[in-house]
Amino acid sequence: MANYAIFDEKYYLSQYPWVKPAIDTGVIKSGQEHFEKYGQAGGLTKVSRYFDEATYLAGNPDIAALVRTPNNPNAPFATGLDHFIQYGYEEGRTRVSPEYNEAFYIANNRQLQPFIQNGTFKNGYQHFIQFGIKDGQFGTSFFEKEYLNKYSDVQSFVESGALKTGREHYFNFGKNDPSRSATFIGSSGNDMIAGAGVGNTELIGVEVGLGTGDAFSIPGRNYESDGSNEFDTLTGGSGRDKFVLGDIIQGTGGKGQSSPTKLYIGPGFATIRNFTQGQDSIQLATGDFQPSLEEFLIFPINNNRDLAIQTNGLFISRPDGSSEISRFDTIAVIEGGGNLKLNLLPESRGSLSLLG
Repeated sequence: MANYAIFDEKYYLSQYPWVKPAIDTGVIKSGQEHFEKYGQAGGLTKVSRYFDEATYLAGNPDIAALVRTPNNPNAPFATGLDHFIQYGYEEGRTRVSPEYNEAFYIANNRQLQPFIQNGTFKNGYQHFIQFGIKDGQFGTSFFEKEYLNKYSDVQSFVESGALKTGREHYFNFGKNDPSRSATFIGSSGNDMIAGAGVGNTELIGVEVGLGTGDAFSIPGRNYESDGSNEFDTLTGGSGRDKFVLGDIIQGTGGKGQSSPTKLYIGPGFATIRNFTQGQDSIQLATGDFQPSLEEFLIFPINNNRDLAIQTNGLFISRPDGSSEISRFDTIAVIEGGGNLKLNLLPESRGSLSLLG
């Protein structure tokens, strides 16, 4: 039975604007009615920001031979989308778009596991389509909401339908523009996060969201996991990469106190790859109110091949109000960095220390 859950009325009309006059004159009631009666059989495929015809056919090679082409005019499906709507959605196929990664979404929404197991959803994609998009959830490790908040010019193109997402803009255009920056985030589990682009890139291995902000401020980050029991791999790209091992959470609206967030305290650490001294940096949150390396040990390990960063009297404040002093806790290992001599960078400020 056909399932049209992925159909996005506004997006469809932005891609096929010639449908709107037929709605205005009452010939059809909606874009979805047009698609069901004419567009689906006619080969139209732009029904959602999170379905891509080429990706679906490449990720589901068993479907390609079933799709009509000039050399195969009698095949049963007009397009890959036609198959997905009739069967693929209910079959639980998730290789549907570069804007969605099933493993990442499940890792970022672990509360879904019981609902998938009991059959409420066949997979994370079904939840994402029905609820996640409306709730502002991320489909990939690209920090979509922050990118759109930062670049209003891109947001206007996304809202108009000229671009599917900010991620599409970044990988098609932004990553080749030195003035553009992007952030890639992980989950509360073990992640492999890679940078891309010639500009400034942030790599954060833990789960991060955006707050709602207020009338006086841009929404700030919420760190939804702290790296404890996580073993993440952060791989730099060709641009200037910042590997985030700590951050500062600002009070909203210019109110409230700044709060240092220190990552990978306790079991777990980040493995840093492709670190280029003089270009890349490592961000730490300290217990002091000025940049300092006194609370960390940085030394070679593994026969001087790699470089470890450990705590050395770092003050830790717990959410329950308790506190402790952390010593000899490895928070990061820089692969191939055994010969590096990391220094405090001038860009360091307040409780944030940047190493490079």
